[in-house]
Amino acid sequence: MKSLKVTFLFIASLFFLSSCGNFKLVTIDDMQNKNKNENNTLKNKVVINNDDTKNSDSKTEKYKEQLYKAEQVVDAARKQLGTPHLLKNPRKKTATDCSGMTCKSYSTVGVNLPRTTTGQAQMGKFVPKKAIQKGDLVFFTSKKNNGRISHVGIVSRVENGQTFFIHTSTSRGVVEDDFYMKHWQENFVTARRVL
Repeated sequence: MKSLKVTFLFIASLFFLSSCGNFKLVTIDDMQNKNKNENNTLKNKVVINNDDTKNSDSKTEKYKEQLYKAEQVVDAARKQLGTPHLLKNPRKKTATDCSGMTCKSYSTVGVNLPRTTTGQAQMGKFVPKKAIQKGDLVFFTSKKNNGRISHVGIVSRVENGQTFFIHTSTSRGVVEDDFYMKHWQENFVTARRVL
């Protein structure tokens, strides 16, 4: 009877062990190799994380450069404040129109804009009104132009919920105006980011 129990246990053990397809004898060498593999995986994760940090730093640097260039563009536009419009220049002094002012301002950072407002409106990328920032170009139309873009300015300040832009007015020359004035909002078409 005792030998029958031992035989039964032996057969049951063999059956149990053979039914487990994943059964493997683990040695000390296997454990060391497993630890090496886990360490390599961890090193790879660290390298990937370092690459992510480099990409993040690169994006930060690009953003800082964009802000710096926007400052330069706006400074160049401010230097033109008071310059008369080409059509209102009886003394033939230095004068400009809206797209000429933007061309001159952007040229200070090496960006060559097309000479016309419609050409400039095709540059860069679209910016929603809520996301407008310093240095962006803003485009307008008028009733006589039937919705076609006919005017451009450069966003000069965005602060405390207010937005201002520099442009060339036919009657006042190069001036800075409140972007959210009724006239400008009624005639606003689009904004573009070139930097």
